[in-house]
Amino acid sequence: LFAIDEAHCVSQWGHEFRPEYRGLAMLPERFPDVPRIALTATADLRTRADIAAALKLDDARVFLDSFHRSNLRLSAEPKVGETAQLLEFLDRHKGECGIVYCGSRAKTERTAQRLMEKGISAIAFHAGLDPQHKRESLMRFRSGEPLVVVATIAFGMGIDRPDVRFVVHLDMPDSPEAFYQQIGRAGRDGDPSDTMLLYGGQ
Repeated sequence: LFAIDEAHCVSQWGHEFRPEYRGLAMLPERFPDVPRIALTATADLRTRADIAAALKLDDARVFLDSFHRSNLRLSAEPKVGETAQLLEFLDRHKGECGIVYCGSRAKTERTAQRLMEKGISAIAFHAGLDPQHKRESLMRFRSGEPLVVVATIAFGMGIDRPDVRFVVHLDMPDSPEAFYQQIGRAGRDGDPSDTMLLYGGQ
């Protein structure tokens, strides 16, 4: 069986189009007797149709479930004092693990530094960091340590810690699908988890 995870990446309508995924269309020709399944948590009707066409899954059955997760509490607030709002939110989550998403690499570093200055165990994570730093950060995250990871969307695929208790967006996600994908990293153990989106006039 070939299981194609994050299958929305194959779609021109998906939030992370990747050319390499399109190459998977060769699977039925090279391996005609091997079954295939495409999996994603974020695909609307148009994206599902595109996935099926791109991967040559013409007669495939489609299994759908609700994307609603009752253990996630969603909130959105206007950005009036970003740092103060974040600190107030984190005060309700002392000793817990969570992710704070920022729109730029520089902002992840500034925000993580501010949190550390306030005595909060925090690390910055983005694609521009050296590989050793990224490995060490992931090891700390996976160890079960209560940690706030301040990150760009580079901190994403493959993140599967069950006890992430919160996800905060200090900047707007690229799309509703990206937002849902990112908040979905919270509460995978089924326990209540909080999300907060700060938005500005722009």
